[in-house]
Amino acid sequence: MAVMASIVASAVIVSSTIVIIGAYNIPTIFPSNNLGKGKLTIIISSSGSFIDNHSKYSISPDPFGKSANYTIQDGDGTDENNADGVIEISQVPQGKYVVTQLKSSSLGYQGGGISKLVQLTNQTKGGVAMFNSSSSYEDEESQFQLSNRTSTISGLTYNVKFECGTISGNEGPLRPGHYDTDIGILNKQDFAAKIQWSVTANNSKNTNSIIKTLDARGSTNIVCKDLSSIIGNEQKFIEGFVIIDVPLEPGLLGSISDGTQVHRLASEDINNMFEVQAFYTANALDELPHELLVDKVVFMILNDTSTKIPQEMVGKILDVTVPSTISQISDSEIRVKEILAQRYNLSAQDVDALQISIMSVGASVGTMLDDHAISLSTVMPQVRRG
Repeated sequence: MAVMASIVASAVIVSSTIVIIGAYNIPTIFPSNNLGKGKLTIIISSSGSFIDNHSKYSISPDPFGKSANYTIQDGDGTDENNADGVIEISQVPQGKYVVTQLKSSSLGYQGGGISKLVQLTNQTKGGVAMFNSSSSYEDEESQFQLSNRTSTISGLTYNVKFECGTISGNEGPLRPGHYDTDIGILNKQDFAAKIQWSVTANNSKNTNSIIKTLDARGSTNIVCKDLSSIIGNEQKFIEGFVIIDVPLEPGLLGSISDGTQVHRLASEDINNMFEVQAFYTANALDELPHELLVDKVVFMILNDTSTKIPQEMVGKILDVTVPSTISQISDSEIRVKEILAQRYNLSAQDVDALQISIMSVGASVGTMLDDHAISLSTVMPQVRRG
């Protein structure tokens, strides 16, 4: 990699910074003048080294506005860098460009290779598209199941599982408790984009789609209240999938115009478009945690004829905390005897013979114990072709 970096540094005398693409450190070139324009760099490598394979690449849209696509080859007259495996063109207007490999015999492609999305902004003033060996492409193709190179990418689909409501009995499939799902959607682009989502509850039909526009770097969420209102049933518990579709319009694919078609996108390009996460919570209590009134009863056991209560507890000052209710009249002695009877298996005759003395009763506010679980899941997109 040191050799690769030195080749680029010697070919162009400009300031640079390092960005990470894949497993490589690639220099992003900044022009020294011409505000609003920058340098576009294409890197062709194998096993960490630049390679000379006379590759041809298509850049869409044409940065110079002469045609729908701009074609350039490693080492031809328009390539401003003489180093093997490095293609550079300057005076490229700011914007988004799709760089597609057209031919590379040494990389195993005779056409229809992978595409890379490159963005030139006022902050970066430059962009890099890196093409690695054929084995990396094959791994990437296997990951996204892009076996059909002749069809075009029309969008991304995110399928998100949801669990909403309360299970009180053994109807299952989950244990009794309260379940909630919060689905978050982030537009990671620097421009607005449209999404559409629908709901498919278990054993039900898919609902109509809801279209929403997300601002640049904007986010939205879908919660159980939204899902219940759309499904429109009164069941205590519902589960299923939220289907989020992201149409890949020309603007989302890098300002592609004039009917340009993109056949493949790299994994980093796809994952950098949107972030979809599902946040799940579950609480197994009959009631959600809340404050309650409790009484602390201080008492003494005077006599236990059953001898079931440990002898060392007789004649000592003891206390017990019992739940209480405002404006409720209760007998503290009976309540304490009930607790002792349950703990030490006293019969009704034993309880009648048991002698205790209530010394004091104090009220306080407590909180129910919480029994809940939370989890976060990041949903990966599926490529939709049309």
